[in-house]
Amino acid sequence: MVDYLRLKNHLDKFLPVYVTVSMLIGFFVGINIHAEKYKDILHWVNVGVVIMMIYPMMINLRIGEMKNAFKQGKQLAIGLIMGLVVAPILMWLLISLVGLAYPLSPQLAMGLMLSMVVPCSSMSIAYTGFSRGNLELATIIVAFSFILAIVTVPGWLAVYAASAHVSVPTMLLIMTIIEVVFVPMALGIATRAALIKKKGTEGFLRLKPLFPAISLIGMYTIVFLIFMEKARLIAKKPEMVAIALIPLILYYLISLGLLTYLNRALKIRYKDHMAITFPSVGKNEGTAMAIAMSAGMGLMAIPPAVTPLIQIPFLVGYVKMWQKLAKKWNCKVLEEEPIEKEGKKS
Repeated sequence: MVDYLRLKNHLDKFLPVYVTVSMLIGFFVGINIHAEKYKDILHWVNVGVVIMMIYPMMINLRIGEMKNAFKQGKQLAIGLIMGLVVAPILMWLLISLVGLAYPLSPQLAMGLMLSMVVPCSSMSIAYTGFSRGNLELATIIVAFSFILAIVTVPGWLAVYAASAHVSVPTMLLIMTIIEVVFVPMALGIATRAALIKKKGTEGFLRLKPLFPAISLIGMYTIVFLIFMEKARLIAKKPEMVAIALIPLILYYLISLGLLTYLNRALKIRYKDHMAITFPSVGKNEGTAMAIAMSAGMGLMAIPPAVTPLIQIPFLVGYVKMWQKLAKKWNCKVLEEEPIEKEGKKS
């Protein structure tokens, strides 16, 4: 019998390695074949891989937890404002700052914006658990972020595109978000209910680690496809990838520092701080890649593809600091406290 939890943990642990390997293999293959010849085939391959990546992720999304959102209104508001408003504004400023020294191509800049306007990563719930944070609050922020994405993603990209004098097909973006976020979400909710009904809560919990494992494999495949299709363009301008990393590094440094200071100043308790931080700072690079690839946005897919190389070390590093952070909050969090609880309401 396959140990799904072990597979998921392995894919999580070595995510930066697999992303790097996927990039290198995709680049090597793309240099040696004419990907443009297979454009129609690759389109449907991309669609299939996008579904493979997003749909399993949605099966583990606990929409039922949203009913508790209004009990933690301040924390929910901070998480959503930081993730959906402050993050795009900060990236906008960083793009402008980097642009003073090295003007970014319009599509690459749009890709950086896309990386920041997408919903938060579902992995943020796991990070919250590892750092003994408030799992219910993290789940609520994730759920609301996905729901608001249909407005925030095309909205922010349209505003940025107007200021940068770049054309963005807003209606195509909205339809793409519906296809890659809301259709899989509806199917995921239905699948979750069916599995729990058929196998019971315990049976579902045994299957649960399989779904993020499938999503991660899908994400690695998407990274491979992006770099395969854009290999020849990247080979002409390799500095594009390097430059895209600078605003991302600055974003994670500033965001984590700002939230740590802000939440302490607002006297947010430690558990809620962790539940706010990971969903608002971490971004769902898989969704960003899916939107760019499905909408045929070309170079916009490059920044989301390299985001894991920066995001994972920063967020894992923050998780590893949880005991020091808890002390700063004068908070005693028991080592033996369970990392994640999932009862019958799952």
